[in-house]
Amino acid sequence: MSASPQRRRRLLLLGGGHSHALTLLDWAQRPLPTSDLELVLVNPSRHSLYSGLVPAWMAGRQALAALQIDLAALCQAAGARLMLGEAEALDAQHQRLRLSNGESLDYDLLSVNTGSTLRPPEHAGPCLTLRPLSRLIHDWPAFLQTWQHEDGPLALDAVGGGAAGVEVLLAVLHRLHLLRPDRPMQARLFSASDRLLVGHPTGVARRAELALRQAGVQLALGRRWQPGDSPAGSCLLWAAGAQPPAWLARSGLALSSDGYLAVNPSLQSRSHPSVFAAGDSAAFSPPLDKSGVRAVRMAPTLADNLRATWVGQPLQVHRPQSAVLALLALPDGRAIASHARWGSAQGRWVGRWKDALDVGFMRRFAPEALASLNPPGVS
Repeated sequence: MSASPQRRRRLLLLGGGHSHALTLLDWAQRPLPTSDLELVLVNPSRHSLYSGLVPAWMAGRQALAALQIDLAALCQAAGARLMLGEAEALDAQHQRLRLSNGESLDYDLLSVNTGSTLRPPEHAGPCLTLRPLSRLIHDWPAFLQTWQHEDGPLALDAVGGGAAGVEVLLAVLHRLHLLRPDRPMQARLFSASDRLLVGHPTGVARRAELALRQAGVQLALGRRWQPGDSPAGSCLLWAAGAQPPAWLARSGLALSSDGYLAVNPSLQSRSHPSVFAAGDSAAFSPPLDKSGVRAVRMAPTLADNLRATWVGQPLQVHRPQSAVLALLALPDGRAIASHARWGSAQGRWVGRWKDALDVGFMRRFAPEALASLNPPGVS
C-alpha cells in the first residue's frame, strides 16, 4: 500500500480584520514562496468590513458596498484559500483550530486577527450592538424598516462614551430624523467615565459633547448603565465593554489581564512562537489603545514577520507611534480631528480629509486593483 501524501505546511490566518487584509494584500504584491505552503484564511463571511466607514454608512452617506472588502478576491490574489467558518476552540499545544461547524484545522503557523466582541445585556426592546459588525449590518437595516413603518416616539439609550459610541449615536440620530422627521426621539448617552473620549485631548471631548447636545442628546457622564435605566420597548445602542472571544481563554496561550493574546514587540505570542496576533487581538506591554488605526499600522510588521518566520529569518520589532491621528466622523460630512500632540480641529475640511483617507484605503482592495496584481493562482 502506498503511503498517503504528506500535507503541505499550513499558514493559517484566523479572522479577516484590517491587519490580515493588508497582510494578504502585501503577499499578493510580493508573493510568498508557496511550493510547500498552504495559505488559509478563516473568516465567518466572504466580506470583511472597514470600520472607518461604518458611521458614514449608518448615517446614509455611504452604501454598504463602500465598506466591504471581498476576501475571496483578496485570497485569490494572494494565492490563499478562504474558508468560511468561526473559531470555537484553539489548542495551542497541538496547533489545532476547531471551527463551530465541527471541522478542525492543524497549522504550522497561526496569526490571529479576530478583534473584539461586545456582549450586550438582555433588554426588552431592540438592541443594536457595534460588535461584531457582521451582526450590525443586518440589525441596522431591519431597525430602519421598523422605524419607517411604525409611529410614536422613540427612547434611545446609548452606552459607551468612546469614539465608536459617539460617532454611531450621532449617525443613528441623523438617519432616523432624515427618514421620519415627524417622529419624536429622546436620546441619552451613558458613560462610566466622567468625560467623553478618554484618551483623547480635552478639546476633542468638548467638541464631541457640543455635537451631541446639539443633536438633543442628554449626557449621563460618570454613570454606569444599569438594566433598570432603560424602559421596556426603548432602543439600546451598545458600544461598551469590548471583550476578547471566549475561546482564547481556553487556548493555552499566554494572555493579558483582560484576556487578549499577549505578544512581544514582534507580534509573536509570548508563550507559543508558532502564533502571532495583531489588531485588537494583540495585547502589548504597556497596553495600546484598540483602534483600526493601530491595526493598520501593525500590518506591515505582521506581513514581514510571518514571512520571516516561514523562511527562518530574523523578526522585526513593531514600534507603535506614541500618538496616532484619529478622525471622528460627524453625520453632516464634517469631522473632528484628534491628536495627542497638537490637540483638535473640526470642520468640513477635516471631513474631506477623512473621506480621502477612507476612500484611499478601500481603493487598494477594489476588484481592478486586485486584478492588476497578476494572482499566482490557488493550488
